[in-house]
Formats: sequence, C-alpha cells, structure tokens
Amino acid sequence: MKIVQSGEPVGEVVSLELLRKQVRNADDAGVYTEDDDGLLQQYLDAAVEWVQDVCGQVLLRTAFKATGTDFALDFKGYPDPVVSSITYLDELGAPGTVSGFEIKDGYLIVENAPTVSAVTILFEAGLGAGNIPTKLVQAALQLAEAFYDKSGDGIPAGVKAMVAHHRSFAF
Repeated sequence: MKIVQSGEPVGEVVSLELLRKQVRNADDAGVYTEDDDGLLQQYLDAAVEWVQDVCGQVLLRTAFKATGTDFALDFKGYPDPVVSSITYLDELGAPGTVSGFEIKDGYLIVENAPTVSAVTILFEAGLGAGNIPTKLVQAALQLAEAFYDKSGDGIPAGVKAMVAHHRSFAF
C-alpha cells in the first residue's frame, strides 16, 4: 500500500526555545541573535527529520492515508496506529466500509475481507511528543546545534551513538 501523510504532526520533538538555549550556552562568541530563529527552525526541522528517517519510525502523532488494491497494510515504522476508517470499492465499483478489523503484530487484519479493486485506510500513528525516548530528543537537539555551528564535520558521533539502538542499519 502507498502511505502518505494527510495531516500535520501534533506537538514537537524539540522546542525552538530549547534549541535557542542550547546554542546560546555553546556560543562563547555571542554570535546568536533572535534574527536566527527562522534558520534555527529549519535546522531543527531537518534534524528531527534525520532522526526520524534513521530510526525508521514516525515520532509525532500524525494522520496518514494508505491506498492500495487490497487490505494488506504493514504498520512498520508507524507506531501505535489507530485506524479511523477503512473504505473500499468492490469489483463492480460499489463503495463499502469495513468495521470488523484488528491490528495484530503490526499488520492490519480484515476478517472475511471482500474482493476489492481499491482500498483507502485513514489512520494516525506516531510515538507522540511525550513518549519520544530522551536519547532521540537529545540527538535532534545536538544535530540541530551542529547544523547551526556549521562545523562541517558531518553527523556528530554523539548523535550517531544516541540513535544507534533505534535504527535498523549500521552507519
């Protein structure tokens, strides 16, 4: 199935205010100014996206839309999914709705599934702002700071270490 984001994430992984404090504390030269907030937000967004991509899972609660030609939906990378609706078109193009389903071992299970030509599943998933492991929050914060510092050293080793247990590949 093809899954696309259909809503904005709820909450934040790291606040801009916390990143401001981080760069002020690290900035011995006093270079940071409030004018940098737009740039800091971009770095923060990029850092959170990097952490999310490396870990292979959605961090913030977000709405998604999955479409396909059957009910086979794997929620890998979409933690704590909550399905709000499952609609379909049968072989003749007549619309229908599924109400009898369960999520088992990360997969959508539809008992007595009809033969369909198209399926649309709306769901929310993500760890949620208050449930993100502290190491991942810190990794995003330190990476955003590294982007701001423009050290040019790539991804800091400490950031890699913090996400190490949450990723599915080696650096």
